[in-house]
Amino acid sequence: MPRDLSLFRLRPGMNRKQKYYLVVRGRQPGWYRQWYGQDGAEAQVKGFPNALYKAFPSVEAARAWAETLPPADRAQAVTLLPPEATEPANDQNDQADSSAPTVVMYVDGSALGNPGPGGYGVVLRYKNHYKELSGGFCLTTNNRMELMACIVGLRALKHPSKVIVHSDSAYVVNGMREGWAQRWQARNWMRTATESARNADLWAELLQLCDLHQVEFVKVPGHSGIPDNERCHELAVAAAQQPDLPPDEGFIDPSQ
Repeated sequence: MPRDLSLFRLRPGMNRKQKYYLVVRGRQPGWYRQWYGQDGAEAQVKGFPNALYKAFPSVEAARAWAETLPPADRAQAVTLLPPEATEPANDQNDQADSSAPTVVMYVDGSALGNPGPGGYGVVLRYKNHYKELSGGFCLTTNNRMELMACIVGLRALKHPSKVIVHSDSAYVVNGMREGWAQRWQARNWMRTATESARNADLWAELLQLCDLHQVEFVKVPGHSGIPDNERCHELAVAAAQQPDLPPDEGFIDPSQ
């Protein structure tokens, strides 16, 4: 199977549903109609400390989100939003094309000892292209590596895309499909009134990436002979066994 490591650059003109981007805190706060490019939202928030931004399908959706922000951010967001009447109607090129090719992603994570040395593995397929990604950390958990696999796979996509993520992690799939992560985020990353949600740093990044893409999460049975799932497991375990792995900066060891 050929493995081309530079082919996951989806065409900028590929039909997809229009998204808009509200940058509340960034280099140049504003309402953006594109993510990439010098005049896009990404340039305003990438590397900006405590950036606050989100993608939306409409002005109405952005206005509803703005109402959930703290007072200062809410006031800023409201001033940045255009009047609803100025929002252009979607044309044919803005509609999601159900026949457009979809990126198929398989992910897996592993931690030897849990916590212990950990790794993640990703397999990406787009049309006839194939790509593998993997990496690891010296001390982490299985759940963090499951999340990291999703994040690394979505980071590899160079343009907003339709993606089906296959994972054998109920933690990841239910966290996204059942809305757990969104609720934790809305509660300032509290799982309950007294218990913090674990891995908030990774959940937050995964939610941001899912705002940029049309992502569906599918639960698959682990170690059941699905070739791409098995390959991800091999990649994750091999990565966890590598010497001189870097630290997982976001990992908090509960034993400390």
